[in-house]
Amino acid sequence: METRTGPIDHYDAVSRFFHWTMASLIVVVFIMGLTVDTLPKSFERTYVNLHMVLGILITAFYLARLGWRWNHKPPPADPTLGRFVDATSRLGHIGLWALMLVVPLIGVAVIFFRGRGIDFYLFQVSSPFEANRAVARPMKEAHELAAYALVGLAALHAVAALWHHFVRRDNVLRRMLPAT
Repeated sequence: METRTGPIDHYDAVSRFFHWTMASLIVVVFIMGLTVDTLPKSFERTYVNLHMVLGILITAFYLARLGWRWNHKPPPADPTLGRFVDATSRLGHIGLWALMLVVPLIGVAVIFFRGRGIDFYLFQVSSPFEANRAVARPMKEAHELAAYALVGLAALHAVAALWHHFVRRDNVLRRMLPAT
């Protein structure tokens, strides 16, 4: 496919790994959250625990990705994009970064305020709080709303990348794909 802009400035391999791994985990964990009510009660606790562990893994990847990005700046934005596209892109990325941290942290708080701990399979972390459903219920709602916001914003992010690739025919999407 011929592009209208110059050479592709790729993100480095580690940044691409973090991006695609986190995107995949977010989709899996979101689907798990949507389907938990369809499971037999006997399996629900194990399923919710796996949902939590994967959510915490997202947080670990988030922190590692943030550390990596601190020392490995992304390639510069395409100067032909214009101020509006650049501003909306920056705003969208700020929202994604915020939600990728907030959603799992609220989820952990929900579990802790239910008086439950987290089983990491090799070790367990007990809740530091007594069960308090009056706090847990609204936090669960906040967790769900924030998760929908994260997935919705991620979907817009994907649509924007496809728009750049197929309509503008620029290199925005290619920057996050494996180098060829």
